[in-house]
Amino acid sequence: MRPSICLCMIVKNEARVIERCLKSVRGLVDTWVISDTGSTDGTQRLIRSILDDFPGELHEEPWVNFGYNRSLNIAHARGKADYLLLLDADLVVRQDGPLPPLTADAYMLRHEGTTEYRVKRLVRGDLPWRYEGVTHEYLTCDGPDRQENIDALVIEDHADGGSRHDKFERDAKLLSAELERDADNPRNVFYLAQTMRDMGRISEAIMFYERRAQMGGWAEEVYYALLQSGVLRAGSDDWPGAMDTLTRAWEARPQRLEACYELCSRLRQRGHHHGAYAMTRASLDRPAPNDLLFVSPWVYRWGLLFEYSIAAYWVGETDESLRACDRLLALPDLPGPYRTQTLANRAYAVSALS
Repeated sequence: MRPSICLCMIVKNEARVIERCLKSVRGLVDTWVISDTGSTDGTQRLIRSILDDFPGELHEEPWVNFGYNRSLNIAHARGKADYLLLLDADLVVRQDGPLPPLTADAYMLRHEGTTEYRVKRLVRGDLPWRYEGVTHEYLTCDGPDRQENIDALVIEDHADGGSRHDKFERDAKLLSAELERDADNPRNVFYLAQTMRDMGRISEAIMFYERRAQMGGWAEEVYYALLQSGVLRAGSDDWPGAMDTLTRAWEARPQRLEACYELCSRLRQRGHHHGAYAMTRASLDRPAPNDLLFVSPWVYRWGLLFEYSIAAYWVGETDESLRACDRLLALPDLPGPYRTQTLANRAYAVSALS
């Protein structure tokens, strides 16, 4: 008999998307506890209608901040089931296989996409969980909690929830206020950098990414801060700064190859084909690491191979270029524009060999 699961959510004005989310978990959950923080679009009515045949609770509570309201919601759900499934309204759960026996305190679910990451979304229902942070909050518990990855459940993030329209401005205000209160919090520095990037405030984003990298701590976050700083510098025509920062990113976490890809791609675009060839050739066929934060699986699957196929042609290794093109074309998930370019590149290689 599988453990029981309780759905936990906070929502506000999610009428456009809530049905999609709730229908995705109807075959997975046994009960639900949802906290509405002030919907005026009928979200509450839709929840009751869609989950009418499941036992559950709908709480209506004033908004304070993400950490406070999520903590209140998870406190309502404590003890309601063996495990709690923690979702947002614009997420969909896809079940790719049967659930394994659940024994850990917390399970990290993969958010699928061009950039992938894992989040605690399935946790034991009898532990005193709480959220820390006013936004980009994280789940924690007094005492150690044993966590594992789980691949049977995958998160599809549609990023179209009711609170998205003012997300960046809201996050910038909240995170800036938190940094005034606690200037040494690396998580707040990192997510303020992310917010500045998404708002197009590039110089500020670079400054906060570099500040985060200098703080040390979680190696994955340090790596990603340097990676983004390098990408933004390159986009601002600061190639020397970009090359230095991307190299520092790769040195900080050599098993991660996104920084290597960015270096190779930009070397190739600048006509430095021998450098691009040497770097891509040394990095081919290395698997994506089992990291949690913002991994780009396409870089490992076909991104570096695509760059290699071009660099090999330009340094005179035409046979290698042709073989790389054939490998790329055999990949069913190679995106259309890259497939079109690879077909053209293959034709150049065939012509050069004739």
